[in-house]
Amino acid sequence: MKKLSTEVQVEFAINVKSLWDVLTQTRFTQAYMFNCSAESDWVKGSVITWQGNYQGYQAFQKGEILAIKPYELIKYSTFDPNFGLSDIADNYIHVTYLIEEREGKAILTIINDTFDGNEERMKHVIQGWQIVIEQMEKVVNDL
Repeated sequence: MKKLSTEVQVEFAINVKSLWDVLTQTRFTQAYMFNCSAESDWVKGSVITWQGNYQGYQAFQKGEILAIKPYELIKYSTFDPNFGLSDIADNYIHVTYLIEEREGKAILTIINDTFDGNEERMKHVIQGWQIVIEQMEKVVNDL
C-alpha cells in the first residue's frame, strides 16, 4: 500500500522537560487526547494504550513504543480496533513527536504516517490532531 504522511509543528512557551511531561503523563494526556489516558512505561518495545470515554464512546487504542529518547523523541504505533479495520501492520498509524528547545521555548513536531493509502483516513487523522493541538495548547497555558 501507499504511505501517507502529515506533519505539523507547534511552539510552546514552556521548557522541554515540561512538554515531555505533557506528552507522557496520563493526567495531561487525558486533558487533550479526547479524554484518553496514555498508559506505557515509555521504553522502546513496550506497549502503549490509550483509553477513556469520550462523549459516550468507549475509546481504546493500542500500539508499541517504536523509538524513544527522553526530551527529544517519541515514536509509537497506534491502532483502533473499533475502527473496523483488520489488525495488520498496514492499518497501524505511526506517530512521531520530535522535541527541541529554541530560544527558551519547546518546539513540538508531530508526524503521522499511515500505510494503507487511504486519503480519507488521513483527512480524519489531520482533523483529529487539529483538535488535540488546540486542547494541548490549553493544557500548556494552564501549567
